[in-house]
Amino acid sequence: MSPIYPRLKLAGAVFGQTMGYERPHYYTSSDPNILTGTDLPSAKVDVYGKPPWFDAVKSEYEACRERVALLDYSSFTKLEVWSPGSEVVDLLQYLCSNDIDIPVGSIVNTGMQNHWGGYENDCSLVRLEKNRYMIVAPTKQQMRCQTWIRRHVPYDSPIVVADVTSMYTAICIMGQRAPNLMSELTDTSLTSKDFPLFTWKELDIGFASGIKVFHMTHTGDRGWVLYIPNEYALHVYDRILEVGQKYGIQHAGYFAMRTLRIEKFFAFWGKDLDCTTTPFECGRAFRVKFDKDFLGKEALLKQKEKGVTRRYVQLLLKDHDPDYDPWPWGGEPILFEDRCIGMTSTTCYGFTLGGQVCLGFVENKDENGIPQVLTNDFILKNEFYVDIAGHKFVARANIHSPSLAYQVTTPDRLYLATR
Repeated sequence: MSPIYPRLKLAGAVFGQTMGYERPHYYTSSDPNILTGTDLPSAKVDVYGKPPWFDAVKSEYEACRERVALLDYSSFTKLEVWSPGSEVVDLLQYLCSNDIDIPVGSIVNTGMQNHWGGYENDCSLVRLEKNRYMIVAPTKQQMRCQTWIRRHVPYDSPIVVADVTSMYTAICIMGQRAPNLMSELTDTSLTSKDFPLFTWKELDIGFASGIKVFHMTHTGDRGWVLYIPNEYALHVYDRILEVGQKYGIQHAGYFAMRTLRIEKFFAFWGKDLDCTTTPFECGRAFRVKFDKDFLGKEALLKQKEKGVTRRYVQLLLKDHDPDYDPWPWGGEPILFEDRCIGMTSTTCYGFTLGGQVCLGFVENKDENGIPQVLTNDFILKNEFYVDIAGHKFVARANIHSPSLAYQVTTPDRLYLATR
């Protein structure tokens, strides 16, 4: 658990766990056990219909989108990798499919592919110094990420791989009023010119120093993530809440975060991606830089030439009544012409899109069972169904979220899932 765990419990956190790490799923103040601390409440997920936490998550979601919210990201995997010379740059450039030789102070999202082009890791690389990086990845990747990197470090290499997950408390400040709140916490300019998206700065907040502030949220919403040395965590947390009162700050949990990222068509490793998924299949080909050498390059070039037979899609259910119909929770069959062509991976009720949203992979096999190359027209112009507990619901498939407006510049950017 993070150092701010007692404060979150008093704030009404209802906890779940991932990799043994207690983290808030949502917040409520109506349960007397939460207020007295007599029991540790846990989030109820063993339901087939509308969950009891629906209204609580809706309130948190609205805070994240319209006001300002505080989320605990402390469970995220955090590694630091460095070397005395450029050895670490060369290693990460080979392990990562994106270009990681970025300016100091920059952040880049990248995959680490295996020999078949699949995702062994999906992470954000932060360049702290010329030969020092911080790697932030999903909670489930803590052991996998460091094991994969260490496996490829030469025996006599001076490269150091350190797990610093437990050294930092990570607090995300998210929402339209996040800049107002942050501007009262620091004298550093937060304008897009002085502090662009996907950059980081070391700031002082209150009496705390050495706080790494990343301009990103992992959901595509406005905000920053503060990586706070644990000894300062409670002080900074209290300071954020003190300043945030005037802006209507509200705690938010991982269920709200999940809804935000699913609506925006963002994939998470361990939920949507695994070691068999390639960037071409999940809409992340734009992150792959083929002008350099990297692990899995040959496999991806072959797939690019042959075409993709499996695609990651967003499905919006029609005529689904959230109050009476069974809910999707992942693992539901996706049907086309009464044939199962895939399964859902993660789902949510989209409060902005106004209905159930499912993410998942689809493929189209011919009469001989041979997968065919999937085109945008097949996905966008056909009618699909999602089977939920024996009930079939019509679904509209998308290759990008309708809530994300963007300007198309090249044909390759037509498929921009998980941006």
